[in-house]
Amino acid sequence: MPLSRKDIDRLADLARLDLPVDQAEKLRGELDRILKYVDRLQKIKTEGVAETSTAAQETLRSDAAFPVDEEERELILSDFPERAGDALQTPAVFEKPKV
Repeated sequence: MPLSRKDIDRLADLARLDLPVDQAEKLRGELDRILKYVDRLQKIKTEGVAETSTAAQETLRSDAAFPVDEEERELILSDFPERAGDALQTPAVFEKPKV
């Protein structure tokens, strides 16, 4: 099923992209081709094919906290424009920004 212009507008909104009309139409064609290719891939029979490893199975680094001296800690915290004590405010990901 081809993507409608409404679908493209919704995807652009979710990705927070401001797409001009000509780019939205070009993107619609490109996404249609990508989705058709994915559909072809889904039809490939993979029963009996052994799984391979993925990056998700590998640990690149540990998320362990490590101590820093108070001066370095304050320097790091001072770089954040908005904070309350040790709580650092970052831009929202899933909400539209308030203009």
